[in-house]
Amino acid sequence: MTAFRRDGPRATVKGGFEGTLMTWIDFGSPEFLHWLWSVPPIFLLTLFGIRQKRKARERFHSILNPTYARRRKIQAGLLMASYLLVTFATAQPQFGEKREPVQRQTVDIMLALDISTSMLAEDGEETSRLSRAKRAIFALIEQMQGHRIGLLLFAEASFVVCPLTTDTSTLKEFVSAIAAKTLVHSGTQIGNAIETAVARLNRESRTDRGNAPTQERDSAHKALILWTDGEDHGDTAIEAAKAAASAGVHVYCIGIGNSGKPAPIPLASGTGYKRNVNGQLVLTELGEETLRDVAEQGRGRYYHETEISQQSGRLAGELAQLATRKFKVGTSDGGYAERFQLFVGIALLLLICEMLVPFQKTVP
Repeated sequence: MTAFRRDGPRATVKGGFEGTLMTWIDFGSPEFLHWLWSVPPIFLLTLFGIRQKRKARERFHSILNPTYARRRKIQAGLLMASYLLVTFATAQPQFGEKREPVQRQTVDIMLALDISTSMLAEDGEETSRLSRAKRAIFALIEQMQGHRIGLLLFAEASFVVCPLTTDTSTLKEFVSAIAAKTLVHSGTQIGNAIETAVARLNRESRTDRGNAPTQERDSAHKALILWTDGEDHGDTAIEAAKAAASAGVHVYCIGIGNSGKPAPIPLASGTGYKRNVNGQLVLTELGEETLRDVAEQGRGRYYHETEISQQSGRLAGELAQLATRKFKVGTSDGGYAERFQLFVGIALLLLICEMLVPFQKTVP
C-alpha cells in the first residue's frame, strides 16, 4: 500500500513491504503530483484513438499491415511514460542521502594550566587558585562550543594531556581530573609552556588542514591561553611570546590570585603550609606585570580570573574574531538529494525512441 504524508512544505511517499522494507521519497513540489490524476483518462483516450484509427484504415484499405497497430501502441506507450516521468520530475523527487561539505569558521585554542603548588594558595578566599582557574576554564569552554580546544599542563616541564578537539565533554573530564595531588613542587617555566603549546598548535594545524588552500592554511588563527599566577622561574617568557606571535599564535594570559597580597601555600596533605629549607613560610602572589608583558608581546590580552568567571563571553568574543577563515571540517547529511534530473533524462530518452519508431504505411 502506498501512502502520502505531508510534513510542512514537503510531502513523503512511503512504500514497500510492511515492517520489512521501508523506502522514503520526498517531493519538493508535491502539488504537481495531482497531474497524475490525468494519466488514466489520457491513457483511455489514447487507446480509443488508436482503435478508431485502425477501424478507419480498415474501412479504406483491404490489406492492413499487421505491425501498424503494434507500432502505434509502442509510440503511445512511450509518450505516456514520458508524460508520467515529466510529471514526477516537476514534483521534484528527492531520495537518497545528500552529502554536503561542511565549512566552519574556527580558531584553534590551547589552554595551558599552571599546576605548580603555588596554585593551591587561596588568597584569603574559600577556594584555591586551581579551583577558581578550573571554574573559569569551564565557563570559557561553554562559550567556545564548535572550536577546537586542547589542554596543556605546565610547571617546570610542559605536556599536552588533551589534543585539539571539539569534544568539550572529554575536555571537561581532563580538566576535572586535575586535583591537588596533580600539582608538582618544581618551579614554573612559562616560556617553556609557550614553546610547547606553539609547537603543538602548528603541528596539528598543518596535519588537519593540509588539504586547505595554501593561503587559508598559512593564515589559520591560533590562540594560547595561559592560566597561571604569573610566578615565572625562567627568563624566556617574553621571547617565547614574541616567537609565538610571529608564528601566528595569539597569547592570552589569565591571572589567578591577588597582586600585592602574598598568600601562603597549603600542603596537598592539608597538614600545614609550604616552607623553605630554613623553615620560613613560602608566600606567593600574582605576578600581574609579567603576565601583562607576555600578553602584549604575544599580540593577545591580559585578563584577571574574575573577569573570565563573570564575563566569559568577553574573551570568547575576542577569540571568535580571530576565526576569519572558513575551513572544511568534513561532510554532513544534507537530507534527501534532488533526483528530478534522472526522470527528465529518461523522459527525453523515451521521446527520442518514440521518434525513431519506424512508421510503415499499409500495403495498397
